[in-house]
Amino acid sequence: MTGGMLNSVAELQAFVNDHERTHVVGRRSKTALHQVDPDTMLADMSGMRGITEYQPQEYTLTVRAGTRVSEIQAELRKEGQYLPFDPLLPNHASIGGTVACNLSGSRRHRYGGIRDFILGAQVVDGLGRAFRVGGKVVKNAAGFDLSKFLVGSMGKYAIMTDLTFKVFPDAPDYQGLRLQYETLDDALNAVFHCNRSAHELDVLDFAPCDRGWSLLAGLAGFQDTLPQRAKQFVATMRAESALLDATEAEDNASLRDPLGGLTDDFLAKVVISPRQIPSFDARVHEMQRRYSAGGNIAWLATHDIDALKKILEAEHLPGMVLRGAIDRPLIGKNIESPLAARVKRVLDPHNKLL
Repeated sequence: MTGGMLNSVAELQAFVNDHERTHVVGRRSKTALHQVDPDTMLADMSGMRGITEYQPQEYTLTVRAGTRVSEIQAELRKEGQYLPFDPLLPNHASIGGTVACNLSGSRRHRYGGIRDFILGAQVVDGLGRAFRVGGKVVKNAAGFDLSKFLVGSMGKYAIMTDLTFKVFPDAPDYQGLRLQYETLDDALNAVFHCNRSAHELDVLDFAPCDRGWSLLAGLAGFQDTLPQRAKQFVATMRAESALLDATEAEDNASLRDPLGGLTDDFLAKVVISPRQIPSFDARVHEMQRRYSAGGNIAWLATHDIDALKKILEAEHLPGMVLRGAIDRPLIGKNIESPLAARVKRVLDPHNKLL
């Protein structure tokens, strides 16, 4: 049941205190995460938006959790800066939901994911207490960093109201490449050589295509050096891997978007390692899929979510469903830790936050 749009920390505190069960929502871009029972009240955070502090010279940004990602990106572009973890669904998702679901994009390959760039957060816990975790500066060593722990927490421990990130200067130009391979093994071998090479790639994804497998590589930099860097990279891959063909990407934006071609009813994120991919891919070969961040994330779309559940259980892999009607978005291997249970008891002892 929707409880109305919240516009301040004080309103959120009162909302948590007034209801037995609370589930936080932002801009509802991830439909599978909001299938709750009628007794659970929805805390709508979309009213808590806007940049509260931005220091381009210090490369730090503080923003309210309900702010649309695209609005943040537009402001950063004015200063030639960006969020290197490359948040997904920028035109629809809020930054709070992005952090809560740990949704980094393909450009995270070079510098890392959300945990590498979040500095601190203002939160409200299950007891209605408001407090800050982490800091607002890059150099901060204050013990257990709860702000990083909240990445991927899905709002179960505390509700984030403000978030502080470190940001980076963005490259002015970008070059995307599609490298063609005959088999999955050939593509995985190419990924291995990419990671060992001196070439600095922004994107390193791979996916099945009509003629085998495509390795999707992206380089960022200055236009006067990018063509030569791309040429050298392709030459390296011809020498080190079973490369069939290499072409420039027709649409760099599409190449950087791992979700663009995944259109079936259910969309899921699976945490995986490159060595686990051959066995896993043999089971999901009929599903739409793309492997991102050098093979550490699998994105899948399917019309048969029950089949994917069984595959993840058999392969001992954890997954999270983002799109589609499902009772429980976390599927596959249970990765709940004893530490997570202890944090839950401290921050939400009455299990209000679902």
